[in-house]
Amino acid sequence: MGCLAALPVLLLVGAISALAQDGVTVTQYQRPPASPLLPLNHDRLSRDPGLSPHVPEQVHLTLAGPGAMAVSWLTYPQVNKYVVRFGASPGQYTRATAGNNTCYEADDYVSGALHHVVLGAGPEGPLLPDTTYYYTCGDPELGMSPEFSFRTPPLTGPKSFPYRLGLIGDLGQTENSAQTLDHLTASNPDSVINVGDLSYADGYQPRWDTYGRLVAPHTSRFAWAVIEGNHELEVPKILRGQVANGKPGFLAYETRYWFPSKESRSYSPFYYSYEVAGAHVVMLGCYVEYGEESEQYEWLVQDLAGVDRGRTPWVIVGMHAPWYNSNQAHQHEVDDMMEAMEEVLFQNGVDAVFAGHVHAYERFHRTYKGERHECGPAYIVIGDGGNREGLAETYDDPQPGHSAYREASYGHGVFELKNATHALWQWHRNQDAQPVISDEVRPFFAIFMTIVCVAAMWS
Repeated sequence: MGCLAALPVLLLVGAISALAQDGVTVTQYQRPPASPLLPLNHDRLSRDPGLSPHVPEQVHLTLAGPGAMAVSWLTYPQVNKYVVRFGASPGQYTRATAGNNTCYEADDYVSGALHHVVLGAGPEGPLLPDTTYYYTCGDPELGMSPEFSFRTPPLTGPKSFPYRLGLIGDLGQTENSAQTLDHLTASNPDSVINVGDLSYADGYQPRWDTYGRLVAPHTSRFAWAVIEGNHELEVPKILRGQVANGKPGFLAYETRYWFPSKESRSYSPFYYSYEVAGAHVVMLGCYVEYGEESEQYEWLVQDLAGVDRGRTPWVIVGMHAPWYNSNQAHQHEVDDMMEAMEEVLFQNGVDAVFAGHVHAYERFHRTYKGERHECGPAYIVIGDGGNREGLAETYDDPQPGHSAYREASYGHGVFELKNATHALWQWHRNQDAQPVISDEVRPFFAIFMTIVCVAAMWS
């Protein structure tokens, strides 16, 4: 049970705006067809042939704890130095931080050198909150990247609002994916959560590089948190055809990204947590052990028990496979995970659970044990990023009573935390190459702002 210290308790019940009508299934919209993978030589996927192989590419930011930011990138040859130079003014780099690098082999593929450098964690002290930093990364002798910039989150606490979280899932690398990315960035999020099925490389490693280039204009600007999906699972070529006896892994996923695993004491890239602004974000793994005897379950209980709702009044969970889903695709795939963990989320007052996997959008009312419950999390499926497999258009009929809105269209979401008690949820459909707000919850109230829910959690 999280800390309740200094938390104002209000009598509030969630209200839904006119856009978010009750029990809506949208069918009349003319959806774009699935688009194939962009070719490897597409402008957004290919490396500039005139660029030195020492110059960094696929730059990616990750929140790395209070006052810290991880910068990741790839170079093709091994380089002698790997450093990030940064400062609070363009072109004026007053600090420099070095890190480490690694690489991996899969089948006949050898990755480039993958670099991870954490800014603000060394003896020079943390990054300033709510501050824009300009940075360049690479080897000062062999090649540095162009200048990028990012803005650090406000200091975690009850006054660190407003804050905009972007939400996407099942992105891939198609024309629809590129459109979703452009719309997401146009929504101006402060950071992004991607709930899995990232590159759709499916074991073909060069597609991890093309994906990294596709998202780099976005991941070099906003910190992204990612979690593994089923398409991150990889089976070595020698074991294909005998998967039942093989040992699928997540080699590319584990190696290419930096995770706040140590900081959140999960010591795992498959589940972890972090704080940002006034939110505690938990990322759960659907493809590693999650039963009540598992390390993930024990970690989740301890992690949520340590949440101080006075500092982070919002608690948000991301995972890949949805617990609640009235689309006929991927039903009941992780019921055993829900059976093990749903009570933990309920007892700790989780506000919203975001998932992907189903290639459509669906928002459930606050739900607990399969029924509407004002003190349960709002479950939202957002696996509609644009991957090559297309949309899942068939839903159960009639629509369940706890399903509020569902639509098989591509898009992205924005969860804007207005203050310690109110948020705004918007889902933006990709319509005729333009983002259109199709579902909205205004205001979205924090669970810990209701006397009824606090009492239910303590009972």
